[in-house]
Amino acid sequence: SSGINAEYGQFDEACTRLIEGYCVAAKSVRYGSGCELPVNASYTLHLLAGNHARINFRETALDVDAVAALKLYDECLSSHQQFSTVDSPKTTHIKPGEEDAITSEKIDSDIEEFYGRVVNFCTTYNPGFVVNNEQ
Repeated sequence: SSGINAEYGQFDEACTRLIEGYCVAAKSVRYGSGCELPVNASYTLHLLAGNHARINFRETALDVDAVAALKLYDECLSSHQQFSTVDSPKTTHIKPGEEDAITSEKIDSDIEEFYGRVVNFCTTYNPGFVVNNEQ
């Protein structure tokens, strides 16, 4: 689907569908708001997802890589533009002494919760979006 596949890695269908679904929905929600989605959003998100896959020692980016990319991207847009398409909370960075409070279970829970918000957002604002081919 994207011209970056050959140069920047492989993306499974679920990864690309989630990124493209988000971009279509975000453009529709943000249109005319003064906080338009950057024109290179899909490209940037594919790069983020591909790099997330690589640091996890995978050659192919999966939906989990797309979710990680979307979470980072949406939080950055939210901080920069004060507008989150999927209601991302303002990013709170880890303060000294709070490192022990961050667990893999907490991270997994946050990602799972964010995935649910992304799917809800995409199905609400992108009528052609489906989570997988079985639907």
